[in-house]
Amino acid sequence: MNNSFCTILSKERLYQSIALFFSLYEVMDDFCVFVLCVDDETYSLLTKINLKKIILIRIEDLNDKSLYSLRKERKLNEFCWTLKPIFIESLLCKFSSINRITFIDSDLFFFSSPTLIFENQPKPSILLSKSEVYVPSFPPEFNNRIQRLIGHYNSGFISFKNNNISLLCLKWWKIKCLEKCSDTIEANSFGDQKYLDLIPTYFQSVSDIKTPGVNIGHWNYAKHNFRIIDQKCFIDDSRLICYHFSGFRIMSKDDIIQLYELRSIDSPFIYSIYKNTIKKIIADILEIAPYFNGFSNAEDMTTSILKINP
Repeated sequence: MNNSFCTILSKERLYQSIALFFSLYEVMDDFCVFVLCVDDETYSLLTKINLKKIILIRIEDLNDKSLYSLRKERKLNEFCWTLKPIFIESLLCKFSSINRITFIDSDLFFFSSPTLIFENQPKPSILLSKSEVYVPSFPPEFNNRIQRLIGHYNSGFISFKNNNISLLCLKWWKIKCLEKCSDTIEANSFGDQKYLDLIPTYFQSVSDIKTPGVNIGHWNYAKHNFRIIDQKCFIDDSRLICYHFSGFRIMSKDDIIQLYELRSIDSPFIYSIYKNTIKKIIADILEIAPYFNGFSNAEDMTTSILKINP
């Protein structure tokens, strides 16, 4: 099974996930996305919509009763982060036909096909996304401090071949996340992400993604130039493959904010493309399921990164 992806989804990210799926429809023909639904509302609505190439999985399908008690102990974002290695491992073990699976956060959006990533680097078992912190309004020492605290990789795009190296790595990552997966930034941990710094040291056949234009986000977009050439989106001199719209919160059908950039005035033009796409999706969902509420709640508006001041 080629071009296999997976994501974890709560109702607060459902509108964004549909934007993600539609963006994949635009840039790829042959793919599938396994979606772990963490609440009944998400599963029910996606079942009703019945999107092609989307395979829905419920928490109970993982056959791990300990996850129910874990949900009571951890905030929703922490719980979803904890599920990441568990879900990826379960898919590789269950579906031997999967050659490689790539986890994609539900707030990613694709502008061109990601197959180039795997064509450029067919050998590594594990591909990691670098997330260089570059915010020019902050002093360099503060950028470096943030980098050290949150880690050098972003777990919103991470890819595993279906082999023993990947399974050993996922088992290790799962154990670490079960031990601790908090959104409180500490010296040696931050969610599921800071652990990724150790993967190249502990495991063989691991590589940073070399293809440009992958998993750019609010943490480094100011480093790049965005432009349209022949109706295609470019970043610097390369095609933009995917942008990570991390921190976007949908407050209502007419109000979408960026939690990390409340005062930003120089956001790339793709923000408008994304917001317009989300608003169209909300309108369509209201027609299909007027009862559904996928807007952000109070818990969804909290983040530790905002508590760090330069």
